[in-house]
Amino acid sequence: MNELVVVDYRTSNLLSITKALEKVGGRVVVTQDPERISGAERLVLPGVGAYGTAMHNIDNLGMREAIVDFAKTGKPLIGICLGMQLLFQVSFERGIYDGLNLIPGEVVSFSSMVKVPHMGWNQVSFERESPLFRNLRNGLYAYFVHSYYARTEPTFVIGTSNYGVKFPAVVQRDNIYGIQFHPEKSQNFGLSILKNFLELK
Repeated sequence: MNELVVVDYRTSNLLSITKALEKVGGRVVVTQDPERISGAERLVLPGVGAYGTAMHNIDNLGMREAIVDFAKTGKPLIGICLGMQLLFQVSFERGIYDGLNLIPGEVVSFSSMVKVPHMGWNQVSFERESPLFRNLRNGLYAYFVHSYYARTEPTFVIGTSNYGVKFPAVVQRDNIYGIQFHPEKSQNFGLSILKNFLELK
């Protein structure tokens, strides 16, 4: 069993991602405790909610430093949907908000030419090899729900999808990972991604 910490920043639906992690073998601890976060074996920033509210709660609960300190340990960290977007430097979601600054880049809105939120199944194309993709076939479909997407350097983009624009669906910077889609809603593909995360060294 792999113990991992899911960060509770008071905006996410924690039940579905917790159940998915447990299904693939995780021993999950949900917490707001900065000491528990910085001392975790692996860390999950879940999705759902507004960027500004999420960062406000992370700062008010004293969790920013703990998350950043954890990232520096080299142990695996993954952000899911909104949690992935929080990894970047800044977001322009209904204002301008500083993120965790763990990956260079910004979070911006989709063009007015497409319907938002982007909701539904989209194909994910692997752009480079990653342990997160172990034993997975390229071109599988994942379930997305989001109105904003990350813009970052190509070197950090390991998987892409298209919705009016080609956008990062999966990112990686060393031990830091992010997935824009919801793995808990993406059937076997999503569960395999989570299982691979649990097995990262």
